[in-house]
Amino acid sequence: MKYSMILGLLPMALLGACATIPPTSAEIASCQQMENAMGLATPHDHNEMKGRGINPMNLSHDRCQQILKQR
Repeated sequence: MKYSMILGLLPMALLGACATIPPTSAEIASCQQMENAMGLATPHDHNEMKGRGINPMNLSHDRCQQILKQR
């Protein structure tokens, strides 16, 4: 029980750390490139990842949305 609570809170702690770290110029450039090419050069299926909880694609997209909102 104790371990499941720790494992359950770990993603929140990691996401919180991502939100407080200022983006690097490489991250900003990558997010701008992804925004410009979305749906054209890099096709991918969001439906495939839905319902699977936290996954790499969701994390990277969320991080880019945070970065691009700061512009």
